[in-house]
Amino acid sequence: MIRDFWVKNYLSIRDKQGLNFQAKGPASELVTEVTEGVFLYKLGILYGSNASGKSNMLIALNEVFRLLVLPKSDATRKITGYIPFVLTKDKPTEMHVSFYANGVRYDYDVEFNDRYIFKESLYYYPNKSKSLFYERKFVGDNVQAEIKFGSSLKLLVKTQESIRENTLNNHSVLSVCRKIAFTDDIAPFNTLHNWIMENYHDVDGDGEKGLVEILREAYSDPKKRKFYNTMLQKADLNILEYKPIVEDRFVPNDFRERIQRENIPEDVKAELLKPTTDSISFVNHSIDGDFDIPIRWQSKGTQKYIRILEALYDMVTSGHVYYLDELGEDLHYDLLYYYLNVFIFNSEKSQLIITSQETTLLSQDLINENRGVVWFVEKNKETASSEYSRGDSFGLHKNLSLYNSYRIGRLGAKPELGSIFINLED
Repeated sequence: MIRDFWVKNYLSIRDKQGLNFQAKGPASELVTEVTEGVFLYKLGILYGSNASGKSNMLIALNEVFRLLVLPKSDATRKITGYIPFVLTKDKPTEMHVSFYANGVRYDYDVEFNDRYIFKESLYYYPNKSKSLFYERKFVGDNVQAEIKFGSSLKLLVKTQESIRENTLNNHSVLSVCRKIAFTDDIAPFNTLHNWIMENYHDVDGDGEKGLVEILREAYSDPKKRKFYNTMLQKADLNILEYKPIVEDRFVPNDFRERIQRENIPEDVKAELLKPTTDSISFVNHSIDGDFDIPIRWQSKGTQKYIRILEALYDMVTSGHVYYLDELGEDLHYDLLYYYLNVFIFNSEKSQLIITSQETTLLSQDLINENRGVVWFVEKNKETASSEYSRGDSFGLHKNLSLYNSYRIGRLGAKPELGSIFINLED
């Protein structure tokens, strides 16, 4: 879980802006005790007008973990995650994240541009006291970085040298454990790296799996299949269950002939010209009997709901961190709030950070009474930079409605649209 995060000089964020998920205590179901005496909010919601910078914070959160675990194979490869604020594009981006993995806190700081990591440091708290994991400093182009390791890691001297030799200036020290196989034990590196790879996810989930692939994978796992069927039934979609099917596939003759002429492997040709395709059918109910509806005929909202069930399953069965952009889009409000409640009341050490335009969530007592889970995002009119304000930072009395305060513009983060009348004359 993420304790706090800040970023500077990235996308629409010029000045240091961040999110803090620390809670004072076990005040509600929105709070979890991640380790003894440490309480964090499980949910974060970002509100703001279009182009305010809501999504950019999720992208920044995603990037700091990608930078930490993904190596580069070549020193000339650019750091594609370097996307500075346009007016300060000659300066490096800075990021900080404090997070928990396997109940242990880690603090990571990094400064980089598109070619180099200028400096990075990783500290951890194995016995609740701060210890150095590693720190590195940029020395020069094509020169090995200065890297210092914490004594608590108990790395052999030759292991330290091997890590230094394989750490290029354009990727993190931690990511080296994915790059080569060390003959010596680097268990602390592997443990942390594997945890991040498995439990911290990209924005809107990992990869580009199609709905058919997602559902077929779930179908092969009895526990996950039961979860999907249960959630589809509870969503009042008139769906009893789903099942994999094979459908006929029309392949036009001109396409078939063109593929046959292509100089590509025969197995690839066979796949492209398959007369059938894998699909999914949903069993619907009526008083006159049950009937099947293929996935392509399901509504856009139903398909969106199915896609986000994968994240929900992970979060309620083990500890995961997900970022979902524009959650609520294409969903009925009641279904959105139901999804969030399933997460809140069934997860233990998972975290869900979302952007949304569904401001009605602010009227819910669970949200209004836990204002630390809400951030309002708007662009500074002078600097054009995004600014993020936590919902409990405005000094609102507990009896005042967060929803009403936002609706009347007291909390900012609303578009100023002007007159509805358009004059096209000079």
